[in-house]
Amino acid sequence: MLERERIQRMNQELKQREIIEKIPLMNLTLKSGDQLIEYQSGQYFGEKNGYYTIIGELVIPDDWQQSELSLGIYSSETEWDNATNPQLTLFLDDELIQALDVNHREAILPKMLIEKKKLAFRLEVFSGREEKQFPLFIQLQKIDRPTRNCYYDFFVALESWRSIIGETANELIYEAALHQAAQFLDFRTPYSEDYYEGISKASNYLKEQLYEREDFQSIATVLAVGHTHIDIAWLWTVQQAIEKGQRSFSTVLKLMEEYPDYTFIQSQPQMYQFIKEQYPTLYEEIKKKIDEKRWEPEGAMWVEADCNLTSGESLVRQIVHGKQFIQEEFGRESQVLWLPDVFGYSGALPQILKKTNTPYFMTTKLSWNQFNQIPFDTFYWQGIDGSEVLTHFITTVSEGYSPTPYYTTYNGLLDPYSVKGSWTRYQQKKINNEVLVAYGYGDGGGGPTREMLEVATRLKNGLPGIPKVQPGFPKDYFNRLEKRLETEQVPRWRGELYFEYHRGTYTSIAKNKKNNREVETLLQSVEKLYTQYGLADYPKEQLDVMWKKTLLNQFHDTLPGSSIKEVYDQTDLEYRQTRELAEELIQELLCNEEAETNTWMVYNPLGKTRNLLVKIPLASNEQLTINGQAVCQQTTSTGETLIYLPEVPAMSAQLVTKVQQIDEKNKQEPMQELLEYPKDKYFETNFYQLRFNESFEIVSLLDKKSQREIVPLGEVLNRLMAYEDLPLNFDAWDIDIYYQEKSWPVDSVDTIELVETGAIRETIKVTRKFEASLIEQRIHFYKNNPRIDFETTVDWHQQHVLLKAQFPINVNTLKATFDIQFGNVERPIHTNTSWDQARFEVCGQRWVDLSEGNYGVSVMSDSKYGFNVGYKQIGITLIKSATDPNPEADQGLHQFTYSILPHSGSWKEAQTVEEALDLNTPTIVHHIAASKEAELSETWCTYDEKNILLDTMKRSEKGQEIIIRMYEFHNNDTVATLSLNQKIQRVVLCDLLENELQELSIHDGQVSVHFQPYEIQTIKFFI
Repeated sequence: MLERERIQRMNQELKQREIIEKIPLMNLTLKSGDQLIEYQSGQYFGEKNGYYTIIGELVIPDDWQQSELSLGIYSSETEWDNATNPQLTLFLDDELIQALDVNHREAILPKMLIEKKKLAFRLEVFSGREEKQFPLFIQLQKIDRPTRNCYYDFFVALESWRSIIGETANELIYEAALHQAAQFLDFRTPYSEDYYEGISKASNYLKEQLYEREDFQSIATVLAVGHTHIDIAWLWTVQQAIEKGQRSFSTVLKLMEEYPDYTFIQSQPQMYQFIKEQYPTLYEEIKKKIDEKRWEPEGAMWVEADCNLTSGESLVRQIVHGKQFIQEEFGRESQVLWLPDVFGYSGALPQILKKTNTPYFMTTKLSWNQFNQIPFDTFYWQGIDGSEVLTHFITTVSEGYSPTPYYTTYNGLLDPYSVKGSWTRYQQKKINNEVLVAYGYGDGGGGPTREMLEVATRLKNGLPGIPKVQPGFPKDYFNRLEKRLETEQVPRWRGELYFEYHRGTYTSIAKNKKNNREVETLLQSVEKLYTQYGLADYPKEQLDVMWKKTLLNQFHDTLPGSSIKEVYDQTDLEYRQTRELAEELIQELLCNEEAETNTWMVYNPLGKTRNLLVKIPLASNEQLTINGQAVCQQTTSTGETLIYLPEVPAMSAQLVTKVQQIDEKNKQEPMQELLEYPKDKYFETNFYQLRFNESFEIVSLLDKKSQREIVPLGEVLNRLMAYEDLPLNFDAWDIDIYYQEKSWPVDSVDTIELVETGAIRETIKVTRKFEASLIEQRIHFYKNNPRIDFETTVDWHQQHVLLKAQFPINVNTLKATFDIQFGNVERPIHTNTSWDQARFEVCGQRWVDLSEGNYGVSVMSDSKYGFNVGYKQIGITLIKSATDPNPEADQGLHQFTYSILPHSGSWKEAQTVEEALDLNTPTIVHHIAASKEAELSETWCTYDEKNILLDTMKRSEKGQEIIIRMYEFHNNDTVATLSLNQKIQRVVLCDLLENELQELSIHDGQVSVHFQPYEIQTIKFFI
């Protein structure tokens, strides 16, 4: 140990002497807005999110002309977080050189610039996200290359020795080699002949004894690829992320000039698109490196998207647009889904990957699990339909931060400790001896450093006890891995990859999740409308713009609600713009510029026949009719007119006309106060008998048809509960397992009224106060539907308080069924194992169900994703109000609806999927020009299979064909028969990228399509 410390001290001397001389830059000017201020190197300045420019002249001394020179520019020699410290971009004679930050403190000057002797100096400065002042030290440096090289020769050997402590035989090898090499060093007169002779001998000896030897038995290979994870929004805005991309990529390109073996991967086509638009010269340089096979564009998705909250069709579009961009811009097919930092992975993903020719999946995030380590790092991941994708977890260890023994990172360093640790941590050594390391500073960008690349150079042959390091790319790694596993027993993980952490991201920033779901549905509805009634004028360009903006905002820190306030100010604007553009497109299709008439088109965009409830603004004496027949209508408590249209076919339109006459049968019944009902708080509807307690909470809900009591004795249905929410670590991200330790019922009653009673529904309005917040619920009981809707408006002013609605239900089962993308999953409701205990908060798309043999209850929502389930219990999480990183998170107005559906039989027989889709798929109601009415043809494609959903109908990506996407959701093998109501030339089965796979026969206007359980099928129709 003492010998190693002695040699480390000698290496510190080398480090101090790698720069022979430094000259601070003088006569600098700091530009801050319109101000010009004299600036001296080391002077403090700056404020949060500030932009500055430092300009001056760089003069090269005559006697330095033949030397290797660099500019040393830094704000701190000890900090590492480039998100909280200045980020800099260096220009010399207006030529972009590279970026600098606390991890990249030096820019080596090209020889051709040194020869100019005088250079215009410009430094663009972004101050970072913390409110603090900082200094910038700017100096011209004369590098002593032999000293620097010798320093790294000793550094890598010393760090390798440290990394294998306890391996006696290998320790002796390092000790002997380093001892002898150190003996050559002579520090008596720095930069003298003796000094350089000693350095040369020491470096040569280490090369002979360590770096150039090929007789060491390599324990494994590390495929090392440079990488910088750039959160496209998080503690910074999207525009600031683009600037991080520009800085990071310029540094990558500069280091590639210096290190010919350096390879780099960058995901997220959206970032490439931004760079292309804002920094075209840089983009062309990146393309050159891609052509040289030094830089790999990968990742498959448009952005590294959240995979819990994003809809199934959005996940498809993420990959369609992502792979399409990489193919068109760079001439290659992306084959690796690269999601290092996403908070859990849906069981629908393997099929989506398989049907987009994306055979490989990489992440590392599940190593952050709180309680359980995933038992495999290399395995086949099998989705809910049986599709499999080869999966590999990066195992890069993180020295200095490791909250669990199995923690790994996607922001890896490249040093001997990390290289050795990545192999040691790997769990599948018996079947594979090569691991993947993505190295480089990330989150806020930055990427690999010179130090990392110097290490890679010296580990290319491996060292005693240290794997050899080879440059390369993930796709090549996966190709080799797949071939290697052909003869091995490869483990399999079946079902979802649940992340035991960041459970609060199902709920944080509720408005953003609601906006996302509504816009996802709206875009699909507009596509259907145009495909059916305006294919010749299909607005593909506008729809692509709207889709890509929606996909951008599904980034894994944006949609989950874990970004700063400024991010959501921007998404609010963009969602509003998307809605406005969608309205313009509908207006163009249905009205052109003709004057409004008294006729509305009511379009059912859902791929299922359903009963429509539609709100239309009418005067009290006005009536709607269809073909002269009065429509059932009712005035709502908010003054709108609600109409009921039964059995409207899938993707079809009905025309309703306004007349100045009210049907006596549809007049609004007089209102009554609920308080006038008997004191036992009894209320009866077509489907239920209800009893309320003194707080007007439901203590009894009797299903009249089955004579089943839904509420367990002594419990309260729709019990609003507030919980203290103080996570240990990540405020906006986490709900911790102990959150139920402290809670408060939200049961005070401010007002209670029966506000609607009519031909369509009865509505009870309950208003409650909780601290500084107000909660209003309109509970809708329908005359023709057993679903009960809780239409909720909340004015929320609490922080670190979690609001849930709890539903104790009298159903005996040990499992719950949850809606996910393109299907559903079952999860245990018990806590028998640590894996079960970890799922105290889980994600669902639109519904969750508890069912016993012949009865059950479904809970569904129009915008909520977080649920807790237990024995005879379903809870839905409504609001989470964190303060970090957004102090104003979830404050103010919330509007949402959740529902319960008691039912006989299972959720399949109860048509829970259809009811949840009905809740989440608004009809399109719009005035229509008289000239357009005749164009509303019948649905051109129908089907009868109850377990199949036609989810998407659109124009093809590359042509004029019609694409429909359908999926099976009962886990049944099914043949669906599509009845075609217009002439079709050809029908072809495709993959999700719309590549043609199989010709389908048309017989008597019908086409048969086979669905395996949970299968997604994409069908192309040639008109």
